[in-house]
Amino acid sequence: MNMFIFLLLLIFISSLVVALQYDVVRVVAFVLMGIAMSSTSYIIYYKRLEFLAAESVHISLFSITLAYIIVYSLTGLQNYLLYTYSVLVVAFINGLLLIYLVALMIKRGLSQEKASAIVVSLTTAFSVIAIQYALTNMPMQYSLSSIILGEPLLMRREEALIGVIISLIIVITTSLLRREIVNTSIDPVSASLAGVKISLYDFIIYTLIGVTSIGLLRFAGYVMEHVLMLLPATITVFYSRNMREHYIGTLVLGASASAAGFALSIYLDTPPAGLTGVLMIIPLVIGLIREGRYD
Repeated sequence: MNMFIFLLLLIFISSLVVALQYDVVRVVAFVLMGIAMSSTSYIIYYKRLEFLAAESVHISLFSITLAYIIVYSLTGLQNYLLYTYSVLVVAFINGLLLIYLVALMIKRGLSQEKASAIVVSLTTAFSVIAIQYALTNMPMQYSLSSIILGEPLLMRREEALIGVIISLIIVITTSLLRREIVNTSIDPVSASLAGVKISLYDFIIYTLIGVTSIGLLRFAGYVMEHVLMLLPATITVFYSRNMREHYIGTLVLGASASAAGFALSIYLDTPPAGLTGVLMIIPLVIGLIREGRYD
């Protein structure tokens, strides 16, 4: 077994034992979130969609805030869970439409960087307007702090179960399709000549990025989603000898860092997503030094 993966597994098991003493459902949901975001980062790495991934977080903030406003304005729901479920559905619709808009721009010839810059600028500006409206005109169902910082320690178990389901869907999808997605990313011309429907896999990739950033925002928070979606695959490439090890290492890194981050957060009273991101920096720095790329 790869020594890096072995060490991560030891960290994962020891941290999980500590974290599970707090709450099983929330811990499982948060760890699965780390695995799901790591699996998405693997796809992002090979598809070279870092700009889109970072942009998707901005889209998520706007989509969820707008969803809160739409649901409350149209229904006036007072039941917290029903309100939350409705917001999530509307947020998925809002966010995925914007993600697909970026995909259409890229397909029409606009560079990923320019397409991302356009949509980030628009969603950031509208987010400020939507957030101000939500904070001043809506009841306490809208919590800006939970979106910005992530609150897995405080969320209800029913919300955590939703996170478990979303995370499992993401991990299963990437596990089943990772070979095809990587192959179409590395050599799209050969894949197209072989009859592979590249547009279908592109659609799946964009959808995965959108579902990850929107569905798991409450766990990671707006700030840390950038780190958790971009870093894992970038880190584990330093410790992998082939694509299989790279994928397994990426998932194990997500699991161990999230479990350790949750365990530490209990004692340090610090957001677990932030600690998870800090822990990921350690193997990144070591990997850069080993590769001689640290300036």
